[in-house]
Amino acid sequence: MDRFTRIADQINRWAKGACVLASGAIFILVMMQILFRYVFQVSAPWTEEAARYLMIWMALLTAGLAFKNGDHFNIDFLTSRLRPRSQAFLALWVSLITGLFILCIIFWGVPFAKMGFFTLAPGLQITMFLPYLAVPVGGAVMLLNLILFVYRLVEEFGKAEAKKEP
Repeated sequence: MDRFTRIADQINRWAKGACVLASGAIFILVMMQILFRYVFQVSAPWTEEAARYLMIWMALLTAGLAFKNGDHFNIDFLTSRLRPRSQAFLALWVSLITGLFILCIIFWGVPFAKMGFFTLAPGLQITMFLPYLAVPVGGAVMLLNLILFVYRLVEEFGKAEAKKEP
């Protein structure tokens, strides 16, 4: 599992770096759009389109990173009132159901991305494969980090159970 964790950490570092670059690029593209529109009185639709596609990539990659520590969207109003053992058990089941959902995203996202080969983006004139590819790639990062989260959850649950037994 240590090798898997090291590989996952490398992928997470790459995803973080890609998100930082995308964030900076989005800022520059939006500033360019403002400059073109209000200073030069020229429309540049490609800047808006590029910023939109980068935002999609950034959102899906950062969503995947959130799964590593269980920081993904969670409503814990009721679960926080449960005993720690019940919380861990519920977190495990919710994670497994989430994993099935992410698998569906990945398996249906790949053919969807392949369909994008035949469509061009109107502003950038690039194949839509690149923006659509964000769905399965983001799903893979989500699944990878969810596996790490579940592994740590099971490990901590096992340690807690071992401490209870005399």
